[in-house]
Amino acid sequence: MNFTSVLLGRNPKSIHLPKNNGFMAKQNIAIIAGGNSGEYGISIKSGSVVDEMLDKAKYNTYLIQIKCSDWFFESNGQQYQIDKNDFSLLIDETKINFDCVFCAIHGTPGENGKLPAYFEMLNIPFTSSDSLVSALTFNKNYCNRVVFTYGVSVAKSIHLFKNAYYSIDEILKSLAIPVFVKPNAGGSSVGMSKAKKEDELDAAIKLAFDEDDEVLIEEFVQGRELTCGTMDSNDGMLVFPICEIKSKKEFFDYEAKYNPALAEEIVPADISEELEIRIKQTTAMIYQKLNCKGVVRADYIYSEKNDTLYFIEINTVPGLTKESIVPKMAREMGISLTELFGMMVEMAL
Repeated sequence: MNFTSVLLGRNPKSIHLPKNNGFMAKQNIAIIAGGNSGEYGISIKSGSVVDEMLDKAKYNTYLIQIKCSDWFFESNGQQYQIDKNDFSLLIDETKINFDCVFCAIHGTPGENGKLPAYFEMLNIPFTSSDSLVSALTFNKNYCNRVVFTYGVSVAKSIHLFKNAYYSIDEILKSLAIPVFVKPNAGGSSVGMSKAKKEDELDAAIKLAFDEDDEVLIEEFVQGRELTCGTMDSNDGMLVFPICEIKSKKEFFDYEAKYNPALAEEIVPADISEELEIRIKQTTAMIYQKLNCKGVVRADYIYSEKNDTLYFIEINTVPGLTKESIVPKMAREMGISLTELFGMMVEMAL
C-alpha cells in the first residue's frame, strides 16, 4: 500500500460516504459510553459528541450508557434498559436492533476487549479493534513486548502483579531513577506518577495498584512527546498529522490532559519531514501488524540525544471530544467530525 500522500500530511482528495437516496432505511447506531474505570466521565463526553455529530440523515443514534451491569438509553427523562440477550432496546413496544455499535468507552469493559468479545458473539459490527487486539493493546507490558519484536524501541521496564512479592532494591538494580509508575491496564494517566527519588518508588507503586492489579514501571526517557493517529477508510489508510504535547506539569498527567491551561497540543508538530515520515510509517506498520481496526492513536517519546523513537502505548479507543487530540488531527487534515465518525461506522459495516 502506498502511504506517501497521507504520510506527508496532505488532505485526502475526497471522503466517500454512502448517500441516503430517500429509499434506504436509516441504520440504527448504538453509541456505547461510560464504563467501569476512572475514564467514565471522559467517555460520556466522547459518546455525547459522537451522538451529536453523526449524520442524522443516515443514522438513528442511541447513546447507551454503561456502568457495571446497568446498561440503558435515556430519552425525555426516561431510562430504557438494554436487553443483554441480544443487545436490543424496547421503546414504546417497538424493539430496536442495532446495525452497528460505535465504541466510545475508554478503559474497561470497552477498550480491554470484553465488550468487543460480546459483540463478536452476537455478530454485531463495531467500530473498534476486535477482542484479541483490544486485550493485547490494553495490556501495556504485553503490547510493548510484541511491538518490540517489530523492531520498535521501547523503554526498559518491570512488570509487577498485585499480592506478589517485589523488592525495591531489585527494581533499582534493573532500572535507573527517575521512573514512571503506571497501572498496566488503564488510560488517561489515572494512577500514574513519576518517581524521581528512590524513596518515592514504593508509594508510587501502591498508588498504581489502587487502580489495577498489575503495575508497569518504566525507565524515564528524556525527549519530545509525540502522538500519531491512523485509521482504515474506504479510500485506504489515513495517517493523521502528528501532534506534539508540551505539558506544563511534571508530565502529561490526568489533570494536564483535560485542562487546556496545563498543556499545549501542537498540530501539526514542528518536526522535520524525516521524523514525521518515520513516525507515520511506524504507526501504520504497528496498526497493520497488530491488525487494529477503527481509529487508534500511538504515543511516542523521541530522544534527540540518540535519535531514537520510543513507543509508549497505543490507544484503540482514543478521546473523541471536540478538544481531544484525534479530532484536532482530523480537522487539520480537512476532515470534519461528522465525516470522521461516519467513516468509522461505514468501515465497521
